[in-house]
Amino acid sequence: MSVTDKPPGPNRSVVHLLRRMEQRDIPQVKAIEREAFPTIWPPPTFHKELRNRFIRHLVAQGPPTDEQDASAEPPPPSPPPTWLRRALHGLHRWLGGDSAADTGLPPDPILGYVSVWTMVSDAHIVGIAVREEHRGCGIGELLLIGAVETGLRQGLETVTLEVRVSNAVAQSLYAKYGFREVGVRKRYYRDNNEDALIMTTDHIASVAFQEAFRRRVADHEARWGRIARAVG
Repeated sequence: MSVTDKPPGPNRSVVHLLRRMEQRDIPQVKAIEREAFPTIWPPPTFHKELRNRFIRHLVAQGPPTDEQDASAEPPPPSPPPTWLRRALHGLHRWLGGDSAADTGLPPDPILGYVSVWTMVSDAHIVGIAVREEHRGCGIGELLLIGAVETGLRQGLETVTLEVRVSNAVAQSLYAKYGFREVGVRKRYYRDNNEDALIMTTDHIASVAFQEAFRRRVADHEARWGRIARAVG
């Protein structure tokens, strides 16, 4: 678990999209995963996991960066309209393809991802990471919101996770969203044998939890911009 968001900055008029991970996102997600968890082994098998109904991978997508715009190839004369290109892209994926480049669309800029496994009545967060240059911009909190909402949509009872005992920043974020410490996994992290705290929520369908959760989501949007969702 790697969340290192800094204290919130000023309000930004930005819309972030929270959506299901797709095959075409995997190269970017793997780069974020290697950056956040350089010692993880074996690496996640995202290609297979995207077909597993008990696993949900979500990504946070932001607007194109200036660097991406500057490096983009000049558009050809009279390109097809965007709606047609995206329709062709959807058809291509339905027929078995997974590359955005096949329709001339640039890859969506992925800022971070979260992986949630369904375990009986629990939504278990097994990984959450943010691209290094976007840390401190509310993305880790956005992904946590997505994980909790995944549990709510699936009618689960609680959300749980493990976090390093030394990661006070992440622990503070989780506590802000109603997670509490319920145990310790000794020598959980293989890179340095560090212990992990087990943190879990109360029943997420309870009125008290949902009221507090909605307030936190509203506070996040007021600070960092609106959240658009396409998670299914």
